[in-house]
Amino acid sequence: MWPKCINNLSPIKGNFREEMPKLLKVAFNEKGIFNEYEMFIPIRIVNILGCCSTGMYLDCPNIPDHHFSGAEIEEDNPDYDTGRYYWFDFDIVGMDGLLLPLRMVFNEGDADCNDGFWGVVFERNTEEIIANIISSGDCETTIEAISKQHINMYESQEILIPTIFDSDEGHGLLDDIIPAHSTKLEKIIRLTIQFFYEWKLYNQSI
Repeated sequence: MWPKCINNLSPIKGNFREEMPKLLKVAFNEKGIFNEYEMFIPIRIVNILGCCSTGMYLDCPNIPDHHFSGAEIEEDNPDYDTGRYYWFDFDIVGMDGLLLPLRMVFNEGDADCNDGFWGVVFERNTEEIIANIISSGDCETTIEAISKQHINMYESQEILIPTIFDSDEGHGLLDDIIPAHSTKLEKIIRLTIQFFYEWKLYNQSI
């Protein structure tokens, strides 16, 4: 069953199938890419479910120990702020046209603790965990795909995974997201986090 906190989220209204490509076009243009045929991205944001406090999802399997104990103690303290979880649904679009329906939750962490992101990626229809998002070091995040079935779905496909959200200088917040085994699934999930985070900054509605 999905965590109870999902029932208390406030979904963001919008037609993301139309709005997201506008942001993508801006991002590609900033990288000097203007040909729309080169603007393929293998993900589609379907629904933004909303956000919740760290204390509302203590059952997250990848919450760092120091935040678990802190959130548990301070759950009812309105001044306690240690990042928050973002929930959204997205599809991976394969070169074969098939869609993989997924749900992601990730926490942006606490800058004072030098956290990376942490969270989980689920298969949306079965609730199976297919990948872990792990705060793995000094402001570093590791994506670890654990479902061999889903890993194998994409390894044989010639999928172009854009790097349009990587900063030119490197070592930015979104650059320190590392695919654990460099699988295509991990790289696509990395791109999805970058894409969503850029949308959040661009849109300022969550």
